[in-house]
Amino acid sequence: MEFESGVTFVGEEEVSRILTDASLEKVCLLRLRTNGSGDRDAIFEAFRRDLPMDPPVQSARSWEALSDSLFGGLFSLTSTRVVILWEDDARHESIRAGAAAEALSILTEVAELLGSPQVTGGHTKLVAVLIPVVVKH
Repeated sequence: MEFESGVTFVGEEEVSRILTDASLEKVCLLRLRTNGSGDRDAIFEAFRRDLPMDPPVQSARSWEALSDSLFGGLFSLTSTRVVILWEDDARHESIRAGAAAEALSILTEVAELLGSPQVTGGHTKLVAVLIPVVVKH
């Protein structure tokens, strides 16, 4: 699979292929699980548990701190290609509103920043955020 920087919605049936492709292509695969909760505290906890954070974020008070920490954590990875599979994001009542939308916005922004040679001093990373969705036939 050709991984692209930014957020991409994929069919749920593609997840096993994504997992295989990421392994074969030696891509750093991170699995984000919020258990379908759109609650701010649950999202912060999932980010802290499942994603690299530098410096660590201790509370759920600041989205900006979460963004900065995620940027630092992903930047510190040795891999130049990172896939974040937000496995249960599509199960949120609405990923276009509330805390889930804010988290999605942060993932989008961090992926963009890490792809910028100006921001990273030429040490760019491809960060693909994949969100499985149920495809209705």
